[in-house]
This record gives sequence, C-alpha cells and structure tokens, in this order.
Amino acid sequence: MSDRCDSCGDGGPDLATVQRVYVVFEGREAVGERLADEFETWCAICRLTYPHQLVEST
Repeated sequence: MSDRCDSCGDGGPDLATVQRVYVVFEGREAVGERLADEFETWCAICRLTYPHQLVEST
C-alpha cells in the first residue's frame, strides 16, 4: 500500500487498498461492471466519490 492516494495524491491517515470499478456500456446503456486489473491506494474522499471495491487484508 502506498503512503499517498493514487487517485488525488492526498497523504491523509485513512488510506485503503481498493480495486476501481468500471461501468461497461453498450451504446448509451450501462450493461454491467468490471474490476480493474490492479489494486490502488485511495483516501476516504475518493472512496466516497468513485466506484470501487474495498480489498480486505488477510
């Protein structure tokens, strides 16, 4: 996990590992979602703003 948000660059204390969620379209219609291939580190604000899936540490 990075020490800064990969989305906005913030270095706040509440960083988490996520996978970005992409909406899949056919023409003008949303038909599904797909997960990004890589993990990213995001701050709390970016997690509230953008679609993602939280990656739980084991």
